[in-house]
Amino acid sequence: MAKALVVGGCPAPYHRLEPAEPPLRAALESLGLEVDVHGIWHPGGGDAYGGDYSYLSGPYLPDYDLVVLYTTGNERHGADLTTLQEWLEDGKALVGIHCATDSFTDSEDFVALMGGKFRTHPAQLHITTEIVDTTHPITEGLDTFTVHDELYLFADYHPARVHLLAQTHSYEDNGHPVPIAWTREPEKGRLFYISLGHNPSTLHDAHWQTFFQQGVEWALRRR
Repeated sequence: MAKALVVGGCPAPYHRLEPAEPPLRAALESLGLEVDVHGIWHPGGGDAYGGDYSYLSGPYLPDYDLVVLYTTGNERHGADLTTLQEWLEDGKALVGIHCATDSFTDSEDFVALMGGKFRTHPAQLHITTEIVDTTHPITEGLDTFTVHDELYLFADYHPARVHLLAQTHSYEDNGHPVPIAWTREPEKGRLFYISLGHNPSTLHDAHWQTFFQQGVEWALRRR
């Protein structure tokens, strides 16, 4: 059985792992994956937190076929970004959700690996996805859908360096549609990123879950 590692949470009051774990675990387990979840937790529900990102390092990564990132911020919290990149390029699967592009943005290598980094966001709004590549295995059978979420605008994003799957005109960035999801294939690895997922309601949305699951299957070379 293939093994998936979810790493997420952060010291801030947003992007917490507690509400994200149930829908992500359910989506991955329904694909027949063995799932471990590690990261930063707020066990009392307040500001106090514990845990780290140390599973993104050499002692742990070799045990996993897939890593799902829901991390935030520049603090490494034990993550070894060089080892993570080498692990991916050696043929593994990496899936980033929302705040993954707001992680480790002081590392040019990580930003290049992800395909861009968070720059800013407008107030939350209803975001309608537009599938750009309807023939890709990830988007096969997907319908346009709308969620109320936080829309990331990006820096260091270059369309030629990614394969764009979906975008939105619900908000325009300097007159241009905003990218929503893309893929990259660094060396022998596969990376899928979807920017939607700030709100737990989005992570539970059936359309979002299908998009996420098909991205996971593609990254694992099952599609």
